[in-house]
Amino acid sequence: MTEINPNQQEAGALGFWHRYRLPIIVAVFGLVIIGWIYVSTGIAVRQAQEAVSQAQESVAAQRAEWVKQAEARQAAMVKQSLSQFGVPLAWAIRREMMGGNLDQVDQYVTDLVKLEGFEGVTVAKADGSIVVASDRRHVGAAFGSLYAERHLTAEQISAEETAPGQWLLVVPVMGLNARLGTVAIDYRAPPFSLEE
Repeated sequence: MTEINPNQQEAGALGFWHRYRLPIIVAVFGLVIIGWIYVSTGIAVRQAQEAVSQAQESVAAQRAEWVKQAEARQAAMVKQSLSQFGVPLAWAIRREMMGGNLDQVDQYVTDLVKLEGFEGVTVAKADGSIVVASDRRHVGAAFGSLYAERHLTAEQISAEETAPGQWLLVVPVMGLNARLGTVAIDYRAPPFSLEE
């Protein structure tokens, strides 16, 4: 029989395991922990990126909504300002038309188009013929060739946005007993901006 010597080291893989099992177990646990940290960090970073992306989308949507509301408020202010401007303009033009003083109406029109935003002014008699215009080519033409016929019979001052930032102010000029004419003003509002 052969005797087993306890001091003799075990041979092969079993011997290697017995000798290095503690460092192997520690290394495996270490690798598992490092892997877990790596994966959880990747997940956390991905979640943070998604949260930032969602926050940016939310801010962009909120900003778009604020811009939309601000543009609507500006449009309402322009409409109100133009309508209020039309009242004294109608009074001034009425006085001159009743006196047959179209030269003075022409002077008003000439001065008005010099102001920023006023692109064109047309004054028509009650019959629809244009008697004064900032663009002299339109004098003598029919009002209906430039603007909707419905404006010739409108009884109230109206301001309508025909395109973004482009406005049409229509001012009926009323005499004591009858309509004297109609004033149409093309106005371009200053561009909207949130910055000052």
